[in-house]
Amino acid sequence: MAMVITLAIICFLFGATIGSFLGVCSYRIPMGKYEPTREGIKQLEKPVSIASPARSFCPQCEKQLKSWHTIPLFSWLFLRGRCAYCRAPIPFRYFVIEVLTGCAAVLCLLRFGPTPTALGVFLFTCVLITITYIDLDYMIIPDVITYPATFVGLAIGLANYFFSSPINPLLNAPFVYSPFESLFGLCMGPGMLLIVWWLYFKVRKREGLGLGDVKLLAVVGAAFGPECAWFTIFCGSIIGSIVGVAIILIRRNSVSNTYIPFGPYLAFGAAAYLFELHEVVLYLVGEGNSLSWWIGGLL
Repeated sequence: MAMVITLAIICFLFGATIGSFLGVCSYRIPMGKYEPTREGIKQLEKPVSIASPARSFCPQCEKQLKSWHTIPLFSWLFLRGRCAYCRAPIPFRYFVIEVLTGCAAVLCLLRFGPTPTALGVFLFTCVLITITYIDLDYMIIPDVITYPATFVGLAIGLANYFFSSPINPLLNAPFVYSPFESLFGLCMGPGMLLIVWWLYFKVRKREGLGLGDVKLLAVVGAAFGPECAWFTIFCGSIIGSIVGVAIILIRRNSVSNTYIPFGPYLAFGAAAYLFELHEVVLYLVGEGNSLSWWIGGLL
């Protein structure tokens, strides 16, 4: 038990560190390439990328931050959510990304153990987190993320099929076991969403879904198969509808004037499938009240 707790703490700190990098990615990848839809995002005149500038900087005063200004979690708390130079507020979202990614790392450990599968699921979860925050800010899901991730998903199907055995694959479920399953998920999941996009466009003469959402389904289907893609659409649609109706009622706007990014809800649906949250719910409402089955392999 003590070893599990120690590993969980290490995984959380590791995940929080990766989360700090994801915060940088969600800010820099779309900067200068797309027009933000959320207020408060300062457009920089100088070009930025993930690698340039090499050191983190304050988006307001644009001064380079010191090393201790960028310690995951702790720096935000020590600085009380403000830049050490200009005292401009540091968005709380960066702290949330670090906590969320840390928790995702722990969940991967508990669900899959210290295995390559856990690392693979964690990396795809990082993709979902980055996509979520970019879509919230810009209502866009960049191709520079979805295309490579889809290729990796197809490569996993090939590797599991040709370089391992069905009994002992390189990456276990929820990853696909064959390129055929990967291709089926790649076609069927996005295909369903593409039909919805086309029908809405024909009826309303405008896009109701972005093609980035379709490409996100391609990532999910290629890596985890058609079942994951379908569950992602189902879960994302339910959560998105509930949140969308609530936002419309709060803002008192008509549906036609309210645009809501769908990517975050699809990302939540995919994450729910990866961590078998639907199975957790079924278990809780069934016999027994313990989740020991979920982490029993480690204890």
